[in-house]
Amino acid sequence: MASHSEALLEAYASCPPSARVYHTLEIWQSSFDVPARVVANVGDDMTFGIELSGPRNPGETATFIACPFESTYPEQRQGQPPQTNIKIDNVNRDLLPKIRAALGYREYISVLYREYLATDLTQPSYGAVEFELRNVKVVGTSITGTVMVKNLQNKRFPRLTKNYDYVQFPSLLP
Repeated sequence: MASHSEALLEAYASCPPSARVYHTLEIWQSSFDVPARVVANVGDDMTFGIELSGPRNPGETATFIACPFESTYPEQRQGQPPQTNIKIDNVNRDLLPKIRAALGYREYISVLYREYLATDLTQPSYGAVEFELRNVKVVGTSITGTVMVKNLQNKRFPRLTKNYDYVQFPSLLP
């Protein structure tokens, strides 16, 4: 899972007026020639650095299109992974045909969420967290859908770097 940078945790704790957090989405499916990247709550397009472990354009800077989006808090239901609804408004002419074409494929649309701190736009302060976009509806220039964490059942817990075996943990069955 993604972790918060020290600078972002400090910004959340102290909340100085200069600490601006930019929320971004990277939308991708194999039918896309290039990923669609959007940033919320800004007036102009912005350039951000992609993390070195990023799936597309690692270590490079990429332009994110100014485009408002919103989501609700994830639902928690027993026996189901957390999911939430997302809405992207004022989708530009480049993204809308991509999304419509992607709906014809038997493949989920991948969404990467990242947060950038205004003091360091070279890499994300939080993320990337990968989601799958499902139940997509296009109405006018708005896209709505349901996002859920991709493959949550197969994530290692509590640490991504720890393998549990029955030699170290004898109560586990071989």
